[in-house]
Amino acid sequence: MKKRSEKNLVLLLSDMKGFTARTSRQTREENARMLALHDALLLPVLKGYGGRKLKGLGDALLGAFLSPTDAVLCAMAMQDRLASWNAGARPGDRIEVRIALSQGEVRRTRFDVHGEAVQLALMAEARAEAGEVLLTDAVYLSMSKSEAPTEVVGELALGGGGRMRLRRALRGPDPVVPYGGAALARLRRLPDPVRAVRLRVAGETVLEIVRKRAVWAAAGLLLIAAAAGERASRGGESDPVVRAQAWLSSRQPLPALTELDRLADTPRAQEPEVQVLRGKAEHALGQLGPAFADFAAAAAQDPAALDAGAISDLASLLDSETFPSLWRPALERLLAEQIGSPAAPAVRRLLSSPRPGTREDALRVLEAMGEASDADRLALARSRLADPHLSCASRRALVRKLGVVQGDEARSLLQRIAGEGHACGSAEARDSLRRRQAARVAEAR
Repeated sequence: MKKRSEKNLVLLLSDMKGFTARTSRQTREENARMLALHDALLLPVLKGYGGRKLKGLGDALLGAFLSPTDAVLCAMAMQDRLASWNAGARPGDRIEVRIALSQGEVRRTRFDVHGEAVQLALMAEARAEAGEVLLTDAVYLSMSKSEAPTEVVGELALGGGGRMRLRRALRGPDPVVPYGGAALARLRRLPDPVRAVRLRVAGETVLEIVRKRAVWAAAGLLLIAAAAGERASRGGESDPVVRAQAWLSSRQPLPALTELDRLADTPRAQEPEVQVLRGKAEHALGQLGPAFADFAAAAAQDPAALDAGAISDLASLLDSETFPSLWRPALERLLAEQIGSPAAPAVRRLLSSPRPGTREDALRVLEAMGEASDADRLALARSRLADPHLSCASRRALVRKLGVVQGDEARSLLQRIAGEGHACGSAEARDSLRRRQAARVAEAR
């Protein structure tokens, strides 16, 4: 078996506190979710600092770095991220790990890693407590000491004789960010661990269903594979994006999200094409908040990346009762200002929605993007004025909008309202009619 030597690798070894006890009292599903959450919280930090995962076994994670400083900062950021997560998590969702760092020559085979550095990492990790970051003197001597203050906590015996000092990164008093938060802040926005866990568990559930129902699933999967054949031949059968597109074309959003989740910790996950695909899949599953977030992220980079399907999904959020009202202003700005005219047809269709609020929101977006027509304003006015539950303030606002609409139909509606005596909006209608008459007289002169 071929071996490869890499000198001066810095190893990061972590494992979870109380893992054996927790797994013994949890169901298999709970254990799977716990491990998925562990990976969702820690792996993005590892990759964010240029580390790579060498090995994982249950709760244990072994990563490698070329830079000692990056390795130590990564360990501190990991502990800060876990502490922040634990501060707001339920007791069953809290995760505590101990981390040890060592440095030296590592021999890698296909299935394992070997060398004194591995043994030192194991020895150091055995002395660590939950929340701690321990490092050997070899790491300390090579790192930028100003970025991570440490203290000596003991020694480790070396295999060929002699001893090596063991150090511990100093913690501060804040339990939410015990290592100050600076190392974690360098990574900026990290993937949402809850969504990553949900997608991973959902993907595993889908695969389990497929395995259990192989007889009927086989035929369906063959059809899907056939439908995706041309796309795969063009984009590469191993490309998660191509496979996700095939799943979406077959109206299978959950497997599509599972494919895209393979890219979660890579730069490609931030590409507009991938974000649009993710948004479409989330929208199809009713995950409207995440869908909006992904569409908005794609539009921020390249509004043209949102095709007609994505724009239609975005516009439909205006008509959704479950889309968070707090996000509606941002949704309207996205449609009106970032996407603009290409979104007008999808937004205009909402003027026929049975929900009065949707119709008003749609016209407001059309106005903001400069695409509202007199026909659009009349359509809204007709439907809203026929509503017996229309508030007085809304009725007056509609009359004022009618005042800028040209044509006989608008004048007829204003005359009808003006003739209602002291009803809401009648005074505004009479004022509008007087202004129209004055404008006609002025034009005649």
